[in-house]
Amino acid sequence: MTQIPDLSRGLVITRDRFLCQRCGMVGAHWHHRRGRAVRDEHTHCPCNGILLCSVCHEWVHKNPFLARGRGLIVAKYVDVPGSVLVDTYLGTLSLDCSGGFTWAKNEPR
Repeated sequence: MTQIPDLSRGLVITRDRFLCQRCGMVGAHWHHRRGRAVRDEHTHCPCNGILLCSVCHEWVHKNPFLARGRGLIVAKYVDVPGSVLVDTYLGTLSLDCSGGFTWAKNEPR
């Protein structure tokens, strides 16, 4: 497996403010929303990465059905992971390829 590029890692860390996007605690684990086995321009793209704490990262992988319902896991057939909304501790977001986001409903929950 290839390393996550420093630029992508930095953009996700900045966007997520070092916080787990599931619970809001300190997050140190980069999580690929769509599996790393899908090799394309979005493999390590900020739209495909979020920060999680170790507890939530483990939860996501042990509960894939529930995680998929929250956008924490994206199906491998989805071309652009950013097209799948993600429920975070702040609200529902649309993640973009430049490391930004927009509120899915124009305002936080």
